Amino acid sequence: MSKGGRTGTTWGNGWNSGNTTPIRVPIALKDNILAYARAVDENDVVPLSAGDFLQIIDRYIAWRTKNYRSTQQSREPDITAPTWDELRKLRKLLRESPELLN
Repeated sequence: MSKGGRTGTTWGNGWNSGNTTPIRVPIALKDNILAYARAVDENDVVPLSAGDFLQIIDRYIAWRTKNYRSTQQSREPDITAPTWDELRKLRKLLRESPELLN
């Protein structure tokens, strides 16, 4: 027995990449996320690879070292300090097992 209501639609999929799924994102980010998704879908933007992220991390560390304003006695940031742990873990993961992020 049918529950009534519409069971199909004539609307086509508006995405080149195929099926979609609803997601919850902060309203403040919605427009930027949709614009990025549309650009990727239309092949205007290539998603970043693990190597791209490694370059970004290395560039950030170089920038942070160059622009370091110490309140301590050291003249360079100590990237072996616990505050850098997560960045080091991400860098190691991207180098050794980037497929785990897929």
